[in-house]
Amino acid sequence: MFVHTETNNKAEAIKGWLANHRSFETQGSLAKRFGKSATFVNLSLNKRMTTKGAETLVTEIYEYLYEKYGL
Repeated sequence: MFVHTETNNKAEAIKGWLANHRSFETQGSLAKRFGKSATFVNLSLNKRMTTKGAETLVTEIYEYLYEKYGL
C-alpha cells in the first residue's frame, strides 16, 4: 500500500475503470503511453510496488484518464 491514502484510492479507481473500459485503454496501452513496462504499471496499480516512481505513475495515469475520459 502507498503511504498516501489518496494514491491508494486513485489506484483502485483506475483498476475499476480499466475493468469496465478495456476497449479504450489497457494496462499495456498505458505502459506504452507513459514509457514504462507493463509489469511496472501492473505492480504499481496493484500496490505491490510502492516507490515514489510508482506513486507518481499512478497519479499521472489518473490525471490522464480523468482529462481524456472523465474518470
